[in-house]
Amino acid sequence: MTKIIDYALPFLLILSLVLTAPAVQSSEGKSLGRLRPVNLSASCDDFRFKNRIKKSVKISVHGRLEVTLCSNPSTGYSWSDSAMISNHTVIWQTSHTKLPSTSSALGAPGKQKWTFQGLRAGKAEISLKYSRGGSSGSDNWTYKINVTVIDPDKKTDRSKTGEKLVREIFKNASNSNISYLESLVSKEFQAIHDSELRNRETLLQSLEKASLGSYSLEKFKTTGTEKTLVVTYTVKADETLWGKTSDGPEVQMSVFEKTDSGWKWIAQSSSS
Repeated sequence: MTKIIDYALPFLLILSLVLTAPAVQSSEGKSLGRLRPVNLSASCDDFRFKNRIKKSVKISVHGRLEVTLCSNPSTGYSWSDSAMISNHTVIWQTSHTKLPSTSSALGAPGKQKWTFQGLRAGKAEISLKYSRGGSSGSDNWTYKINVTVIDPDKKTDRSKTGEKLVREIFKNASNSNISYLESLVSKEFQAIHDSELRNRETLLQSLEKASLGSYSLEKFKTTGTEKTLVVTYTVKADETLWGKTSDGPEVQMSVFEKTDSGWKWIAQSSSS
């Protein structure tokens, strides 16, 4: 039982890398504001409970974001017409509307709505302030949104990157270019092969001795996040990366992590 648990560790590592990506506010399904706006809102009760609210959201390039907030002009407080935006090249405000109260009661609150549109991929902060005459008192309300604008049309780049990284591994292994592989393999690298756990040192030792001969790579599929790529594929070669004779096509999985110095190979698994 202990061996089974130990062998499963690399697979659990791969799963955790994908599942622990930062969570963000739901973005209206896959349209990310293109088909219909992504909506955020806060009531007066929300602000009475917490007068400083912060949200995170994703929208696409050309996608729209609508923000609707409680407002009561009878109190002397009002929201700024124009939001403060940290990066106007990423997102911009297209409109601001004051919505009257639906109640006939004296002093009943209404709402204000702002609409924003994504311009290009990137990140920006939107900040809205509710104050009396521009004052900066502790009773003021603030509503801030961390916006990530993505370009869904560039999803194919992720697949291309994953396939390219794998092909570079096999190309340089075939050419015995160990210096390249040393720069690619993370110090935290883990792998499982033939029911054995491997690390960076054992991988590089195997690659130095490996003789792949002729090989073919097919059936690539890449998933992941901006900083993590999980690539599955099939490989047929005279010899495996671990220096063992290959009897036929193997299904393999390679995991890469994006760092300040580029992509790093952090995990590998294979099944014949």
